[in-house]
Amino acid sequence: MALNVAKIHDLFDQFTELVEGQVQQKNLEQKLTIPSHIGKGNVTRTRIRPGMEIMMTDITFKQDMKLQIQESCQLFELSYCISGEIHCDWNGKSSHTISQTGNVLFLENVRVFEEKKADIRNQLLEIRFTPDELLRYAEDVTEQRKMETWLKHHRGNIDQYPTTPAIQRCVSEMIHCTHLGTMKRLYMESKALEFLSLFGESDGYGNIGGGIMLHRDDISRLKHAHELVQQHLEQPLSIRELARRIGMNEFKLKKGFRELFGMTIFELVRQKRMEKALWYMEVAHLNVGETAASVGYSNASNFTMAFRKHYGCNPSDLIKRISQLNMEQSKLKNDSNQ
Repeated sequence: MALNVAKIHDLFDQFTELVEGQVQQKNLEQKLTIPSHIGKGNVTRTRIRPGMEIMMTDITFKQDMKLQIQESCQLFELSYCISGEIHCDWNGKSSHTISQTGNVLFLENVRVFEEKKADIRNQLLEIRFTPDELLRYAEDVTEQRKMETWLKHHRGNIDQYPTTPAIQRCVSEMIHCTHLGTMKRLYMESKALEFLSLFGESDGYGNIGGGIMLHRDDISRLKHAHELVQQHLEQPLSIRELARRIGMNEFKLKKGFRELFGMTIFELVRQKRMEKALWYMEVAHLNVGETAASVGYSNASNFTMAFRKHYGCNPSDLIKRISQLNMEQSKLKNDSNQ
């Protein structure tokens, strides 16, 4: 299957024609549902503006999907693979993407051979820019030079960049966005820019701003702190107590922790609490009050606020969705047994 991408927005449109899928459109968002003979799942494309779009893919193919993509335009892309495998070959080079990894690419006038294996759920987030649109976000000459450095370094390549917990959290927030219409477009754009900023911090090329020097012993102590935080989620340790336990001053702990893990200690506590809360509701089937208490919240309202901020919906709404889904699955099972 061959595609010719003359503009960055062509990929979604041509793939839609190729698989002869159905597209639902709401404002600037389009959702392609692929035909059952090809597989199951969908691709959602949000056009932020000409020269910038966000694509989210969640597809399981029935047979290996092999695409020949002629990238006839300049394309800068940041992607993150939540699950699946993608193999690409171009100009004698190759890349193999697996779950929980991110890629950055800057391609122009190149043919890419892409393969996704059958029976593997491929979940992928892609943020796509033209170089001009990327540079439009530069606040000053220094920022522009930083972005130009990215382009120069990654030109002609599909490179893997170091992922961080902050990047993973940003991806999760984009995937679980519950906003609609204009608010969703604004939210997704803001998150795309956050992703861009976090990539700049992790990528290292053209990075602006100083950090602290972390020696091997410092990194070992900070990793120990990371473990201690997760061991005391219900009753978090104070910064002072955590610093005492790992033998590091409070300033270096806070600064080094953010530099090494891409988030503050508080953000890690909140993230892990929310992940645990999701498990309690989805798997253990606890109600909101029970879940709040189980993850260390004495006040259910505070838990609801934190949950909504992290996942974009109230925990009670999630429980209703889970209950409805379970009822639908039970009905389907009963119908199939009749």
